[in-house]
Amino acid sequence: MRMNAPKELFTENSLVRLKDKNWLEKQRVAGRIAAETLLLLANAVKTSKQLNLNQLNQMGEDYITKHKDSTCTFKGYKGFPAGVCISVNKELVHGIPKDYDLKDGDLVSFDLGVTYQGAIADTALTVLVGEPDIATGRKWKLLDATYQSLMAGIHAIKVGSRLGIIGEAIWNSAKPSGFNVINNYGGHGLDWDVPHAPPFVENKSDSGKGIRIQPGLAIAIEPMLVLGSTNTTTLNDGWTVVTPDLSAHFEHSIFVHEDHVEIITDRSGL
Repeated sequence: MRMNAPKELFTENSLVRLKDKNWLEKQRVAGRIAAETLLLLANAVKTSKQLNLNQLNQMGEDYITKHKDSTCTFKGYKGFPAGVCISVNKELVHGIPKDYDLKDGDLVSFDLGVTYQGAIADTALTVLVGEPDIATGRKWKLLDATYQSLMAGIHAIKVGSRLGIIGEAIWNSAKPSGFNVINNYGGHGLDWDVPHAPPFVENKSDSGKGIRIQPGLAIAIEPMLVLGSTNTTTLNDGWTVVTPDLSAHFEHSIFVHEDHVEIITDRSGL
């Protein structure tokens, strides 16, 4: 499909830049590397014992940077010290890798971005360490509910609808699970060398809110669900966001075409 030159949309107070074929071609490369890196980390957790968060971060950084023109989006971004955000248990997002050995029953979230020639793909997942058992059943349900809400948000997207349709779908998907949706953190736009650009993509919204969805919209969608309270606190490191209870986080970068939505960070075919 031939794509027109970039256009612009306005939110109430910010500019949203629609992307063209040049962006898409580069973002697809970034998305493949990001997806492969997430799978590498998830598989390492499943197959290894005594994995240290610093080791996992280094593994992710090494895989990303071994690809020509590929860099870790988050490393150095506003001073963040690592290439992979690694959050464990009650840490919701933006966890800084540290000297901690994962143990059975931990929930660990990996959130990473890849920049390829200026185009960015941002993605995340949460995995359970160790083999599932009765004691971890609710954790598995939390992971499944969070992932299903992500896919519900993606499948709800239609050209001409307002952006709030995503948050409405995420909320409607998550509500029957009994888990709570975090909404003071959410998805976001992606721009050249800018990982967090307008618009903000709410995880709880209604279909009448927000800008009109148009072809060329490039955003990251990232629902976060918690077992209990949705209160959040940022630790003294200035980055790590924690909640009173366990949390899960899944994210995909997507690109809106005229007739479909492309999941740039899709892992299903890898």
